[in-house]
Amino acid sequence: MRKRFFWMLLAGTMLAAGGHAFAVATSGSESSGRTEAPASVRVDQWPKSIDEFLAGNYLERSDVVLTRREWDPASYLIRWATKSPFSHSALIFTSPIHESGYKSTFVIEATTDGVDLSNFRDYLEDKSAMVAIKRLRRDWFDADKQSRVRGLLLENIKADYNYWAIVRIIRDLWFGIQHSIEGQEQTVESFRDSDWKPPNSYICSGLVQVGFVEAISEYVLRRQLPPWALNEVVFNPSAASRLPPPEAWKEAPPSLIDDVIPQFRVQLATELEAVTPEDLARSEKLEWLYFIRDGKVHKVSSYDEVLELMK
Repeated sequence: MRKRFFWMLLAGTMLAAGGHAFAVATSGSESSGRTEAPASVRVDQWPKSIDEFLAGNYLERSDVVLTRREWDPASYLIRWATKSPFSHSALIFTSPIHESGYKSTFVIEATTDGVDLSNFRDYLEDKSAMVAIKRLRRDWFDADKQSRVRGLLLENIKADYNYWAIVRIIRDLWFGIQHSIEGQEQTVESFRDSDWKPPNSYICSGLVQVGFVEAISEYVLRRQLPPWALNEVVFNPSAASRLPPPEAWKEAPPSLIDDVIPQFRVQLATELEAVTPEDLARSEKLEWLYFIRDGKVHKVSSYDEVLELMK
C-alpha cells in the first residue's frame, strides 16, 4: 500500500489505495438527447424574430438563461454589486418541441415568492429586458440528465427555502450593499448565520449551480457517470479549483469517491450557493448560444459578442 495525497477540499490529505481504478457503467453510444434541426432551419438568417425562434428547435431543457432589466433599481443594484451586466438567471424548463401538452416555452426560476415557472415569451417581449442563453454541451449531458437538473431545482427549492413577504426589498438592497463590501461568500455565510435567507433575486444563479452539481453527483454515485464529470458542472472558479483533476479521479477507488462527493457538496455549500450571474456568464464550461434584445434573437459565440450587442 502506498500513500497518495488526493483531496485538498478537506483541508488535509486522504489516503487512496494504490492500484485501484474507477469503473463506470456508461454506454459509448449514449445519445445527447438533442434533435437535429432540418438543414433548412440551420441555414436560416440571423437575427430572427421571437416567433420564429420559439417555433424552431433552438432551445433545450436546462439551457441557462441570463437576464437583466433596464430601469429596474433591484436589477441595477445586483449588477453593481456583482460587477456584471446580468442580474438574474434561470433554466429552460420545457417547450412544445420537447414535451406534448405545452403551447409555450417555460423557464424555471427562483423569485422572492419561491420557485416559479414563467412563460419565456414574457422574458423576450419585455422591452426593458435583455436575455442571453448558454448551454452545457457534453456528450453525456443527454435528455435524462437535462431533465434531472431542472427537476432538482423544482424539488429542492420548494423544500429547502422559505421566502419572506415582509421587508424583502430592504433585505435585497442590504444584501447587495454588504456583498460589495465583504464579497459574495462571506455575505451568504453571514446571512445564513443570522437566520436570514439570501434574497432570492440574487441567489437564483446559486440555485442553478446547485441543481447541476446535485444532479451530476447522483449519476456519479450510481456509477452512471465518471466522477470527473462533476468538474464540468462547477461554474464557480474557487469551488472548481478545490476539485481533484480528472487524472486524480481516475486513480481513486470507488469507496473514496462515495465518501468525498457528499462531503464536497456540504463543505462547499456556501461557495456553490454564492455563484453569481457573472460566474455563469464567464464560465467557459457553458457555451454561448443566443442573445435577445428588442424583439430580435441573435446567434452569438462569445461574451464579447454579447457585450457588444448590449451597447
